[in-house]
Amino acid sequence: MPFPWDHNVHYHEYLLRQVPGHCVRALDVGCGTGRFARRLTARCARVEAVDPDPAMIAEARERTPRRLGVQYTNTALADYGIAAGAYDFVSAVASLHHMDFAESVRAMAHGLAPGGVLAVLGLYREETAADHAAGAAALAPQWAIGAGLLAARTVTGVPSPAAEAPVPMREPRMSLRGVRLAARRHLPGARVRRLLFWRYSLVYRRPLAG
Repeated sequence: MPFPWDHNVHYHEYLLRQVPGHCVRALDVGCGTGRFARRLTARCARVEAVDPDPAMIAEARERTPRRLGVQYTNTALADYGIAAGAYDFVSAVASLHHMDFAESVRAMAHGLAPGGVLAVLGLYREETAADHAAGAAALAPQWAIGAGLLAARTVTGVPSPAAEAPVPMREPRMSLRGVRLAARRHLPGARVRRLLFWRYSLVYRRPLAG
């Protein structure tokens, strides 16, 4: 797809850098139209992706070449039945705020093999002065990237990407402080970072022993 960009796609490369070197099996939770699941196939031998919205799964299947072999399932994480230690990598891109935080991160971490990685790109509710300042700081880069993409399409003649099905929206309820506190409680050792574009990352690696 030519020149695709949004606040989530901006961090796909960052998330892919968290994938362990030898990744056999991966799970993308709340996969939407499958953008990140398709990227994962370059790093993991087997990719599964789940989403509770049937329209999202239908479009993901339509947009994904069969050769990539992504296994899409129309179901919620809670109903998927993640087997203990089954995955080398589990991701959730802008989907965790649609679910119960504690139950979901515990379930995803439960599915990690020793040395496996959980990588979350999440949204948070602005609460503090620092939150609002980070939001304001994101405006100029957002406008610059948008202008650059428009200029590139104009110069090259490449059309805008085909519109995807509208993704179900929900305002995040947890503040970044709340995310950090909950991660400390439910995923000791997880790293939470504030990112631009109203996002945060949570990265957790399951210990090799224990």
